[in-house]
Amino acid sequence: MNGEITGLNLSQESAATIQVDHALVSVEALLKTCYWFSRDFVCDVTHISAERSTVRLKPKPSCEILLDDACEQFTAHSMDFALRERVTARTSDVRDLLLAKAFSESGVLEEQPQGVFGDAFEEAKPDGMFKILSNK
Repeated sequence: MNGEITGLNLSQESAATIQVDHALVSVEALLKTCYWFSRDFVCDVTHISAERSTVRLKPKPSCEILLDDACEQFTAHSMDFALRERVTARTSDVRDLLLAKAFSESGVLEEQPQGVFGDAFEEAKPDGMFKILSNK
């Protein structure tokens, strides 16, 4: 069952169990999702192996969300957090370069950041809609 998040509704116990594969959702993303759901549910996380965890969602007395809906929402939120982690990891160099460039041009930093800050495609078009200043 590689790459799956499966939900099993255990209505007789008034709780839902969700199997999480860490090939899709990291432990950190899973914990963020549990925190997000902690207002309405008690989240019991069991670490089965390095590849898999189980989450048991038990509604709190004030909860008005159906368990089936909660399973779907939990899956969607955990995938969202996992995707955010991946986007952050892949764009962190660009973000760091943009921040360093912004601080260096404001005079906060003493040295210019390393790296090329420019868009060769836009710079080649004299009538482009926007320009990014380069380090030339």
